[in-house]
Amino acid sequence: MAEGQPEAHSDKSRFLIVGIVLILILVSIYIWATGGASSLQGFVWSIAKWMIFFVIIGIIIFVVFKFLQKPKVDLVSVDAQSIIEAGILSKPPMLKDLYFTGDKEHGEFRVGKIIGYCQLQSYKDLNKVAGLSEEEVEEVRNRGIDPSQYIIKEDCFVFKKFGFPMSLFEAPKILRTLEKEHSQLVGDVKIFGVSMIKKYSFYYPNRAHLDLSRIDIAVIREAWRGQIHEFLKDMVAINQRAVGLDSEHKKDLDNRKLLKVPSPFGEQESRGG
Repeated sequence: MAEGQPEAHSDKSRFLIVGIVLILILVSIYIWATGGASSLQGFVWSIAKWMIFFVIIGIIIFVVFKFLQKPKVDLVSVDAQSIIEAGILSKPPMLKDLYFTGDKEHGEFRVGKIIGYCQLQSYKDLNKVAGLSEEEVEEVRNRGIDPSQYIIKEDCFVFKKFGFPMSLFEAPKILRTLEKEHSQLVGDVKIFGVSMIKKYSFYYPNRAHLDLSRIDIAVIREAWRGQIHEFLKDMVAINQRAVGLDSEHKKDLDNRKLLKVPSPFGEQESRGG
């Protein structure tokens, strides 16, 4: 087994725990044999007090570390949560349950109850159409190429497998499909497939597993947009903190706001010259 593999670390951790337990057992037997039950009871009580002490210290360090540390952002999970919220708000009332049709060897089965629905668009190849002008797009059409073929139009079904009350403790799931991959959006919706696959917090019909442009590129582009948003939020926070730390600069800005008055010519004039 190669060094650094998860299995190797797991084996080392188990070996360490077993070793500590064996040492404590041997020490307890030795104390009981030399000092009797009272000595063993005192030893156990001492161990318990030290364990409680270290647990309290560990909790304090953990809370302080979490308070000071900037929370990590899972951009894919953020995108998934956005789809869930949008789907719940825009769900048509006629949608009921979600099914997979299977095939001649696999029977139809129920996936869960639809609690949300929304539509998305993403580019298969952003570079082919994103930078084109209207004239260039028209030239592409004149060559017999429809620019929309580079765009993925997906229907997102938000569902839960279990019914009430177990659904209260179940996290919503998202199935992303193409329009041609499911039946009409009335009543029970049936997905034309045998099973689901899960990639990057989303579920897809099994036939989409190797479609890199549909899954991988789309998820990467969405995460990239989310990264830009996080960067802009960080820049705002940095600027606010910088202004707040420099009290003289902040005071000067406040004074300028007070001294500026509207001008009839559309510009600001200072009071008193």
